[in-house]
Amino acid sequence: MAAGLILTGCGSSPTTQSPGGQAADTDPYAPYASLTGQARTDKLLADAKKDGAQIDLYTSNTDIQDLVDGFKKAYPEIKVNAFRANSETVLQRISQENQANKPQNDVVDTNDIELRALDSQGLLKPYTGPAAAGLKDAAKGLGGWTAERFNAFVIGWNTNLVKKGQEPKSFADLADPRWKGRLSVEIGDWDWYASMHTYLTEEQGMSQSDADDLFKRIAANVKVTKGHTVQGELLSAGQFAVALSVYSHTVDKAAKKGAPVAWRPVVEPVILRPNGVGLMSHPRHPAAALLWTDWVLGDGQKAIAESLRIPAATSVPGFQDPIPAGTTTYSFSKSAETDGKRWSADYDALLRGVPKAG
Repeated sequence: MAAGLILTGCGSSPTTQSPGGQAADTDPYAPYASLTGQARTDKLLADAKKDGAQIDLYTSNTDIQDLVDGFKKAYPEIKVNAFRANSETVLQRISQENQANKPQNDVVDTNDIELRALDSQGLLKPYTGPAAAGLKDAAKGLGGWTAERFNAFVIGWNTNLVKKGQEPKSFADLADPRWKGRLSVEIGDWDWYASMHTYLTEEQGMSQSDADDLFKRIAANVKVTKGHTVQGELLSAGQFAVALSVYSHTVDKAAKKGAPVAWRPVVEPVILRPNGVGLMSHPRHPAAALLWTDWVLGDGQKAIAESLRIPAATSVPGFQDPIPAGTTTYSFSKSAETDGKRWSADYDALLRGVPKAG
């Protein structure tokens, strides 16, 4: 679960002075707020070197190595200490460290829900750097964090098991008994469930009871997997025919390597969820944290596009949106944030007794 963990375990406490001389209960990024262009980069790099020439990053991003490699190419002097785990573990670790008054990371890169939770605890500082100007509107104004990419939940299938012309045409098609035991959902995707349920009721006019009934009939056909990477691997291996909540980039990467998987023609809607970067309120390396964030939201967007993700920037050279023009998309449900416990409990109840895949 954890990869590339290189932490000292004895870093400075939240009362440590930052390079600019501010105590940690003030804004550690204030000394750089008015800087732009090369002057900003030069100052951040110089201070980062003074502050240990390293950055501590906590992330759930399975493609984080692409970003680390790109950043190290741009700034070989700065060492990136990356801890990777699932998003729930990242949230738990950061929360526990800060409750113990021993924050260890400078930047977090993870999912919408976990970033909102950290922001609600006052653990993030909003990014106001120059790279924000090049981002899509949907990537900004999110509080203490900024979207750096968007994950697209799609319905994908194994082309050996679902022949051309036999693909599901709609979400409701998956309730058909012919799919019995041939479908898969990810066990932690209550946020996808909340978004799809909300889309059916608020956008399609379906009653709550009809939406609940549809999901129950679909659940009778599914097996559950744990983890989107595992879900993608099992789909490629033919352990089931269709994955209901797989990431588009997971399918696209597998197909690029020759796996018999696809997600087009699209079964609408595509659920879009922002994943982002957050600056910690009490960083041990504030200059390096800003240097990383400037790069990820700027030049690093190309690395995100090359990993077949959907970048947050309005324009990335060479990027082609994987979602076909005219496709119905639906943004991540706001009720997933405000009523997460209810949706999580409902999803758990829906999957109770459902067999595991693999």
